[in-house]
Amino acid sequence: MRRKPFCFLLGIGIGLMAFLSMPGVPALAKDAAQVLADLRKLSPSEREKRLIAGAKKEGKVVYYGSGNVRDNQQILQGFKKRYPFLEVEYSGGGGSRVVQRTYTEFVAKHYVLDVVNANSFRMPNLLEVGALAKYESPHRRDLAKELSDPKRILYPLYTTAVVMAYNTAQVKPQQAPKSYSDLLKPKWKGRKMALDTEAHSWFMGILGTMGEKKGLEYARKLAGQGMVRRRGHTLMAQLLAVGEFVIQVEAYLHSLIKLKQIGAPVDVVIPDPVILRPPSAVALTKKAPHPHAAALLIDYMLSPEGGQKIFAAQNRWPSNRKTPTKFSLGDVKVWAPALDEWLPKQKEVLQKFDEVFGGRGR
Repeated sequence: MRRKPFCFLLGIGIGLMAFLSMPGVPALAKDAAQVLADLRKLSPSEREKRLIAGAKKEGKVVYYGSGNVRDNQQILQGFKKRYPFLEVEYSGGGGSRVVQRTYTEFVAKHYVLDVVNANSFRMPNLLEVGALAKYESPHRRDLAKELSDPKRILYPLYTTAVVMAYNTAQVKPQQAPKSYSDLLKPKWKGRKMALDTEAHSWFMGILGTMGEKKGLEYARKLAGQGMVRRRGHTLMAQLLAVGEFVIQVEAYLHSLIKLKQIGAPVDVVIPDPVILRPPSAVALTKKAPHPHAAALLIDYMLSPEGGQKIFAAQNRWPSNRKTPTKFSLGDVKVWAPALDEWLPKQKEVLQKFDEVFGGRGR
């Protein structure tokens, strides 16, 4: 009779160990930052050897990436070519979906994710609950300062230049607006222009470059011009090309370049200064079960010969300044939202945008 409690507890222990060893059941992960802390003391070659040795034992990396699935797969194919011994489990989706899934799993203590990618300004909730870890990438010194997180948690991958665009079949180059102030002219009034229903990055840039008072005054006047409202920059660029409207107030440069390359009747106006979107960022999760493999993936995405080269080929603005690229805005100045300044203001910016333009298309 006295042996029964011991046997019972022993049975529970064996059962728990068996459960945790089952495929798909996350381990009780250590903090990834602690596991990788000693890497800072190593030379670059020794660091790489340590990561590869650890990654081979881990066997895989789990990655949630927002944005275009094809673009993500291109990145991961390059990574797999460099590290063929690693399995990559990739799940895609929109930025809000990726962030929400990461948040839900972390709060539920379901530690399966290693690396997450989304627009940096979609990640405040993950930072607040401590889901992300500080990581010392060897590429951090080469990243554009205006895009970087001083806390070394959110690493910028690339950004996009926000420009104006027009339909060349309906607007001649000499008639096209040269600046944002030109959009207030009477000839553009009456739903001849279009603005995305979530043009938050552009609006942030308007406030940042003009100052809050003048920026809000300008935005209200622009809203009074009457505009087409749609969601989705790729869709908006396509609608511009078919002539549904003649001016796209806030367009992504890489999308317009692709359309021009296939002969679409669109052209670009680059304002001075040009607004850069908050960067797409990558981060290590705090409880990453495969921290060595995760570090290899993050470093690959930040390296000029790896992910950054691919981003440049996609006509995006790579964050690593050592990346060879043909992309240039000439002498035009750029404005990028500093994370430590504008991330705390995000909710306020979204509220003011909705107050001025409305949250939905109209």
